[in-house]
Amino acid sequence: MLELDKVFADYLPNSEQVVGGVKIRRKLTSGNDLEVDTTITKELPKLIEQLVSDSGRDVNKYRIYGSVGQINWTLAYIPWVAILRRDISTSTERGYYVVLLFSQDMQNCFLSLNQGFTQFRKAFGDTIGNKKIAQVASLAIETLRPPAGLIAGRLDLRATNTLGKGYENGAIVSRRYGVGEEISSDKFRNDLIQLMDLYDGLVTKLGSNLLDHLQSMSSEEYQEAANEIATEPSSKSLPEGGLPRPPKVNGMQAGKYQRNPEMAAIAIQSASHQCEMGPGHTTFTSRKTKKPFVEAHHLIPMQCQGDFEVSLDVPENIVALCPGCHRKFHHARFGDLKSQLAILFSARNEALRTRSIGIELNMLNKIYKSDVDED
Repeated sequence: MLELDKVFADYLPNSEQVVGGVKIRRKLTSGNDLEVDTTITKELPKLIEQLVSDSGRDVNKYRIYGSVGQINWTLAYIPWVAILRRDISTSTERGYYVVLLFSQDMQNCFLSLNQGFTQFRKAFGDTIGNKKIAQVASLAIETLRPPAGLIAGRLDLRATNTLGKGYENGAIVSRRYGVGEEISSDKFRNDLIQLMDLYDGLVTKLGSNLLDHLQSMSSEEYQEAANEIATEPSSKSLPEGGLPRPPKVNGMQAGKYQRNPEMAAIAIQSASHQCEMGPGHTTFTSRKTKKPFVEAHHLIPMQCQGDFEVSLDVPENIVALCPGCHRKFHHARFGDLKSQLAILFSARNEALRTRSIGIELNMLNKIYKSDVDED
């Protein structure tokens, strides 16, 4: 197909510019689109829009657009054209959709039923986010049972950056087109309709939010995600006062309440990645974040959430502890942690009340005299 061949041939040769005698990756500026940029952002979306319409679908119910990167940023390594159902998502950062992805080496492109990685990245960090998006993809594949001839699961986009790897791991079902292959318009149309039908089928079977079907994080994943997110500038703005109870988890741990690692990350940042029982407490440096590794602990345990009308999963109720202190609050005899519990309670009691969380020390002591089974 002519448009795909044009991208294969022209994208890499036009990916650099010379500044001061040095080659650097091309910066995108308003009004300076090259022909290959226009192929991706205008010609391919227009073609796909017509094919969607010809399939009997109302194009007004879709957002169809292409991208080579953001203005004032450098050229994307993996350009794409996305077809999003507006009732699922209007941004490639979240939800799921059909997308035409070009591999970073421009040797292949894939028509793929895929997922927005940014939502996973924000919720879990890069490492756990990639694991979770792959888990959701596996669930979707099992639900769809895609026909033979399609690639089920992970793609190889030759990706070297985070978002590209997210697309690799988030792929549900895909069709590959290689450079130099004869790709007729009829074949592309039939493949697109097949992927759109699978897209519609997945919406019918699993609904608008695939994350609703995601198994809850293990304690290890939760701590890893919290520490990773805590290395990034916080963009989460919390309203004042008590927050609504978090939703309950699905799967094997159904009935327990979800813990948001973003909340834990805020607490870890506030503690400057140090143990709140003593900044000098020994821990280790995380090989991923290059920061001291501390663990998030809910002062009022999440197992008590059912007794409170507001969320316990708030930064004011989360303390950063070194691994040793964290184990102590879960496993030590009450007499050995009573004084430290009182110190933490005294430091946090006023902040807890700003979140409409009221509890007396004697009640907290009673909770810790029994088993505390959640972080």
